[in-house]
Amino acid sequence: MIDKTVKKDPVDIKEVLSRNPLFKGLEDFYIKDFIAIGEVKGWPARTQIVTEGDMGDAVYFILSGKVNVNLYGEEGREIVVAILTEGDMFGEMSILDNKPRSANVEAITDIECFVVSKEGFLGYLSRHHRVYTTLLAYFTGRLREATRKIGGLALLDVCGRIAHTLIGMSKHGDAAKEKIIYVERPTHEELAAMIGSSREVVSRALKKMAEEGYIKMEKDRVVLYMHP
Repeated sequence: MIDKTVKKDPVDIKEVLSRNPLFKGLEDFYIKDFIAIGEVKGWPARTQIVTEGDMGDAVYFILSGKVNVNLYGEEGREIVVAILTEGDMFGEMSILDNKPRSANVEAITDIECFVVSKEGFLGYLSRHHRVYTTLLAYFTGRLREATRKIGGLALLDVCGRIAHTLIGMSKHGDAAKEKIIYVERPTHEELAAMIGSSREVVSRALKKMAEEGYIKMEKDRVVLYMHP
């Protein structure tokens, strides 16, 4: 794993971290204390940052760029578990349960992360109990999302699974209640890997959904119309 330490303005770091669920609704000093225990690192596109099976030694908060969280099947087929962008974090699970990494994380674009060591992260949580509480709420939300995704993949057709996945990618607090949802546009390959299908099938399904007025494909985003 090739990385480089990057100098970045603490104000910029604070602005991005404030959008992470870990610090939602908390006073500024929680983020200020957190910034004091980490450093900013960067990786070029297509770099594998975390490897499944390795022991976790740090938590990563994305400041810029995009990664995918993936697994590889026995025949080498890639399964994309999630696509993470600015403000998201990864690597926290193996820090908390002291077990090997459960997935790979690969940079889709050039990326910068605020990185906190395992010892620093656990020490911070022990001193800031309110953050520990928000972390528990975050994991509860992740579990609910996993349950929703499993149900969707099992019961819906390809178009439904695509819509289900796009809703899950939305940054809205409760996307299902919105009439129009805007999602950063994934590639057809990324969508196919996320729903367990092929690029060709996804391309045909997206075309059908656009023709029927369910979505609109724009240059950098997908507009999803939530019909009653």
